[in-house]
Amino acid sequence: MEANGCKPNSCTYNTLLHGLCKSRLLTKGIELYGVMKMGGLQLDMASYAAFSRALCREGRVAEAYEVSDYAVESRSLTDVAAYATLESTLKWLKKAREQGLAV
Repeated sequence: MEANGCKPNSCTYNTLLHGLCKSRLLTKGIELYGVMKMGGLQLDMASYAAFSRALCREGRVAEAYEVSDYAVESRSLTDVAAYATLESTLKWLKKAREQGLAV
């Protein structure tokens, strides 16, 4: 994309991150998140929620909390929205596991 003179923006990165998480390509998602963070780009709500879910699903809850903190610090999300999303994700995972569902 950049080779053609088109620099990706937050929307581009958010779309890619959301897709990587939905496709369960968490390692690539973490790499992309690092690039976004270094570039000062912000997460949108859908990408944040997908990324948090993907991290929690893999048992990486501490990292999900770090992402929440960054979302709040960078003013991407309010603290209420960030933590409400994370809390609902954790509750959903707990319920799914209690019911024996593979997540």
